Formats: sequence, structure tokens, C-alpha cells
Amino acid sequence: MTAWLWPWLARAAAEPIVRVEVGARQPVLVGQQVGIDITILAPNYFLSAPAFPALQVPGAVVTLPDARALNSTETIDGVVYAGIRKTYAFTAEQDGEFRLPAVVIRFTYAGDDGAPRQGSVTLPVTTIRAGAGGTGTAAAGGSAGRRLLPVARLTVTQTLDHDPDHGVVRLHAGDALVRTVTTFAPQTQAMRIVPPQAAAPRGVRMFRADPRLSDHADAAPGPGGTRIDTLTYVFERPGSYTLPAVTMDWVDPATRQPATSEAPMVKIEVAAARNAGALAPGGPSAGALPGEGGWPWRTLLWAAGALLAAAALAALWRRLGPRLARLQQRRAARRHTRAERPDARLAATLQACRSGDAAAASQALDGWTRAVHGTTPAAWAEAVGDAGLAAAVTGLQRHLYGPARALAAWDGGPLLQALGRHAIAATPRRRHARPALPPLNP
Repeated sequence: MTAWLWPWLARAAAEPIVRVEVGARQPVLVGQQVGIDITILAPNYFLSAPAFPALQVPGAVVTLPDARALNSTETIDGVVYAGIRKTYAFTAEQDGEFRLPAVVIRFTYAGDDGAPRQGSVTLPVTTIRAGAGGTGTAAAGGSAGRRLLPVARLTVTQTLDHDPDHGVVRLHAGDALVRTVTTFAPQTQAMRIVPPQAAAPRGVRMFRADPRLSDHADAAPGPGGTRIDTLTYVFERPGSYTLPAVTMDWVDPATRQPATSEAPMVKIEVAAARNAGALAPGGPSAGALPGEGGWPWRTLLWAAGALLAAAALAALWRRLGPRLARLQQRRAARRHTRAERPDARLAATLQACRSGDAAAASQALDGWTRAVHGTTPAAWAEAVGDAGLAAAVTGLQRHLYGPARALAAWDGGPLLQALGRHAIAATPRRRHARPALPPLNP
């Protein structure tokens, strides 16, 4: 008798479960980005996705990369659980022990009878230790005042805007060469990549552009960060030059020792200016200053003009920059306010239903029901008492989080029709303000 009742008792006593896994052996290195997987398991299936919060840990940087959550199913003691996992990125900025905060994560899941149930989990006590681990961390900037090196195997590549001829780039005096250095750090945010070490040979001027940083979770060559540096070299005199290799320092996560990646050196052959001798054969080049014998005045004028333009732009930016930043913030706030309005959320839900985007429909519908009715979509559908609406909402959640998710595309037609019956009339519309003055000719 007890054996026969055990599966039913297990399902009745089943509660949500949370797991926390640190994706690196401890102690981790200072500056090493570590993945922290947080998995939430709910009996049956989810009716709303958990809202994973931001985590604040003193002495460390914890971010939640913009990547899709991973859904899963598993059976524990005869009970089928639906799982949702998100991965945080943790980076210690100093030695010591760090504890994740015991935050509460709330969500809604389906009971055995299909009715919505409010669930919550609290993150368990999780400690992460960060230590020196040898000479690698000292080189990584563990001492005060030094920037932390990325603890990742960097890949450095470079491109030139002039094609080499038998391994040598051939230019003329006054020409410029643009060298683009791209650095990829796996499992690391781009802001953790330190600037490359680059120098210019004597007689060559080098200009650095602002770096371009990007983080990607799903694109090739894999999750990580990319830093792109653009170096411009100006050659004023003929001769043979060698641009030194561009080096990037990092710490090997396997050996915990400092290492270096580099973009190879570049050989340059600079000939006389293209118009050399056009006005005075055998004398100084046509573009040279008197008495200098090879200093191209056009290049000097170009450089002076560029410096003056840069100074003017810098002064203009110091004056207008704060105003533009405030204007952009106000515009972003207005866009966010418009997107958060109930009618905008409903419009987003209807559009997602038409396009068959189940994830977008679930997110927009959840925001609309909470804003208008103060509850979840499942609870609102149950309160309305429309069987078709309840079936459409349940079908959407089952498609996203059910233990046997369908491989076919989601059909948003039933939910679209049900929302047309109940949602549009219940959504407050934005009223246009009446004119302050009556019409001139009533």
C-alpha cells in the first residue's frame, strides 16, 4: 500500500529546487572571469520565467550576460521537474573570500491540477575564494595601482590597409599606414582586455583611435570579448622601417603563469614622395620646407590641421558633451516609458502572436497582465473564466517550459483571438490632451 501511494505523495510534497555551481576550481585567480550557473527546478512546468536579479558582491564584479536561459527537464524521485538556468560572470578584483547574497527569486509554476502556484527559491550560501596562486597573479596586477590582466588565452590578429609585396609594405613619404589589431579573450568581458603594447620607430608618428569593445555569448568563435585597436602610422621620410610586434599580456588559466600573445612585426619600405623633383630636378623634394631636404610641408600642414581640428572638437565636446548625454538619457527614459505602457505591452503581445514568437509573447503578456491586472497571465485567465483564453495561455507556457516541448512552431492565433475578446477593452489608452484655448471660429 505504501509503495502504491509513494509516487502520489512525492508529487504532493514536491517543491522548487535551486542549484548553484561555480565553473572553476578554487581558489580562482584575481582577474579571472568565472561562470556561476544558477539552475531553478520547478515541478511540472513554469508558468512565468524567474526574474534573475543583479548580484552585488563587494570586492568583485558580477554581471549577467545577455544570453538566453537554458531550459531542461529531469526526474527526481519520480517527479518531473522543468529547469531554467542562467549563468552569471564573476570576477574577483582582490584576494579573499566572497559570498553570494542570499537573494530570493520568485516565479509561477503549474501544479498537478494545472492551476498556477507561486514559487520562490533562496540562493544557498556559496563561497568563492580568490588567491594569488603563484607569480601569475602578481603579474596580473594583484598589487595596488596596476590593472588586472585577463586570465584567458588571448588570440591576437592584425590587418593592414596596404597589402604587403613579398612581405614588405611599400609606401611613399607622406603616406599613412593603418594597422588594425583585434584581440579575442574567451569567457572574458572585453573591458577586461588591457590595451596592447605598441611603439613606433624613430621618425614615424603613431596615432591611436579609441578602442572598440564588444561582448558576445553565442557568436563565433565562442563566448568571450573582443577588443579592436586601430593604430595609424605616418611616414614623413624615405627609408626602411620595422614596426615592432604588438604584444598583449595575459595569464594562462591552466598554468596560472603570465603569458604574451602578439601580432607580428611589419617591414616598411618608404620611397620618396610621388611629386619629388617635379619642380626642381636633383634638388629637395617639391613638398619639402626650405633647408630641410626631405620634410614634406604638406604632411606638416596636414598634421597641424588635424591637431587644430582635434583641439576644436575636444573643446566643443567639453561644452556640449554633458548636454548631449542628458538629452540621450531623457530620450531613453521616454522610450522606456512608452514601452512600459500597458497599450505598448499589449501591442507587443499581439505582434508576437502574429509572428509566432512564443518567448516574446510570454514576456510581453506577463508585463501587460501585471501592469493592468496586478497578476500573472495564468491567474488572470483563470479569473476571466474564458476556457479558450485559459487554454491559450497554458498552451503558450507549456510550449516554452513544458517537460515535452513541441518541436513545431508555436501558433499564436488562439491567443491572439482570446486577447481580442478580453484584453483590448481592458487596456487603458493614452488620452490626448485637449487644447488650452477654444477654436477661433467655433
